[in-house]
Amino acid sequence: MAGQTPTPAAVYAQAFALHRQGRTPEASRLLDAMLARWPDHLDGRNLAGVLCMQRGELQAAIRHLRHSAALGAGAGVLTNLGFAHQALEEYEEAAEAYARALRIDPSLALAWQKLGELRDLLGQPEVSLDAYRRAVALDPNDLKSLGQALQLRRDLGDWDPRRGPDADDLVGAFRTASRSDLAPGLLLALPEAGAALQKHAGALFARSQWQPALSAPPLVPRASPADGRKLRIGYLSTDFRNHAVSFLSLEAIAAHDRGQVEVFLYAYGPREDNAWRQAAIDAADHFVDLDPVDDAAAARRIAADAIDVLVDLNGHTLHARMGILAHRPAAVIASWIGYIGTLGEPRLADYVIGDAIATPASMAPHFSEALAWMPHCYQPNGRLWRLPPPPARESEGLPADAMVFCSFNQTHKLHPALWDDWCAILRGVPGSVLWLVSPRHASGQDNLRAEAGRREVDPARIVFAEKQPRNQHLSRLALADLALDTWPYNSGTTASDALRMGVPMLCFLGETFAGRMAGSVLHAAGLPECVAGDREGYVALAIALGRDADRRERLGDKLRKQLKVSRLFNPEACAGDLQRLFREMHRNALTGGPKPIALAPERPDGA
Repeated sequence: MAGQTPTPAAVYAQAFALHRQGRTPEASRLLDAMLARWPDHLDGRNLAGVLCMQRGELQAAIRHLRHSAALGAGAGVLTNLGFAHQALEEYEEAAEAYARALRIDPSLALAWQKLGELRDLLGQPEVSLDAYRRAVALDPNDLKSLGQALQLRRDLGDWDPRRGPDADDLVGAFRTASRSDLAPGLLLALPEAGAALQKHAGALFARSQWQPALSAPPLVPRASPADGRKLRIGYLSTDFRNHAVSFLSLEAIAAHDRGQVEVFLYAYGPREDNAWRQAAIDAADHFVDLDPVDDAAAARRIAADAIDVLVDLNGHTLHARMGILAHRPAAVIASWIGYIGTLGEPRLADYVIGDAIATPASMAPHFSEALAWMPHCYQPNGRLWRLPPPPARESEGLPADAMVFCSFNQTHKLHPALWDDWCAILRGVPGSVLWLVSPRHASGQDNLRAEAGRREVDPARIVFAEKQPRNQHLSRLALADLALDTWPYNSGTTASDALRMGVPMLCFLGETFAGRMAGSVLHAAGLPECVAGDREGYVALAIALGRDADRRERLGDKLRKQLKVSRLFNPEACAGDLQRLFREMHRNALTGGPKPIALAPERPDGA
């Protein structure tokens, strides 16, 4: 009431309401004034800690949360305190905070979920899985607990149907959920989750995480005419480091015609001061580190740079800050290569960059973005370079004379039906072996070998490769005879890596972007015959090639010849196509908004 002295409860309620509306700076200023006057307000300290965490001010968050805990705060505050310690890699302190929270309230599902995250991070997968299962038992509809438990089971190759949660549990929960704290990337790898569910899950996640920003007026409401000037292109990513996104994109970004475009790279997330970070800096006209600022400030910085087309290279992936996009810091936003699916929310991106094979027009209803087709292949790549010869097979644990199939995809892309196919291939090619990347946890090897045994394949025929630096890994790839694609989440960088080293790969076209990207790469490499018509044809083709050394040799010879002329490893050509695509996007923004773009191949004379 006007004229009355405000009570701490009233001030806190106002600050909390501002926080829920996304007006974080105003909420923080009000809380600071409140705590200066009432320093022992328990809930005020907790909210101040949460807001500090959102801004990345972790030490300040811990001070607020400790103060709240000392005042007798409950399990929720202690869970927040544990998460702040975990973000600072203070793992002992985080474990103690979670343990205190669970002593106070063992029914707090969130505390079990956070404990599961910590134990997984510390390499204790079984303890982690037990914590996740406790969280799911307490809150069976919590998407994040379900998703994290299922992700860990997939990383472990744990497919026992008697041990949950499983994919059907997660898919069912998504269909009825009213909010989501789970980024939907895991769905790309689940045969049970199709394109429609992936779109729904992306939209639900976006609305749950960034609704205030999504509802606010855009920072940049309209495009500015180019009038013959250079187009300003911004690339936004957490992966300008030793990461597949950099392996694929940096040479194409560096190859942009600086007479036509001005290139900005916006980086955040894990900092790696190495050759890949330096390559990113060198690829740009302007390299901007957004890590020190929150999403709103990052968006304001991008808007101030007057970017014409902002290209997001993350999507719903690890460390992503999609809240930056929610503020609409550019009139045109495109999603490219980081996330092989739809973001689900039209405000996050206007376009997804694909091609006629990876994202055919028939798939348009399953995207919140307009489809923008590159004329050859959506995937960029660095140019070919000479690598040392491969080591002896024996040094990698491979039989010297065996037929070697390989797949260096992450373990979470594997599942029982795929394993059925691969074991059928191994049974159909006597003496062959399957060479895989080592799972994240050591017990994953035992689980996958046991699954092979259950399918009447000698577990010793499953060979695991330890992680190696990129160049050494590429060199050893040449030891394989054929690469096998995964489905429904295909090989991406792993596909072009195999082809780069002269190893043909086999796949079939699925029903999602993630399930068609390998087919796109193979067509770009000039090997359409390696794309089977369906799952059964894929298995039959692998067996036929596995049994016919002469046919494999002819296929390998063709690939090696194609590599010399393929646009797949031509970053200059890719950069030129991207520039034409960005011009079309900008032109559309000036004349009414996003609509499908089908870029025609450029004529040899460049006209």
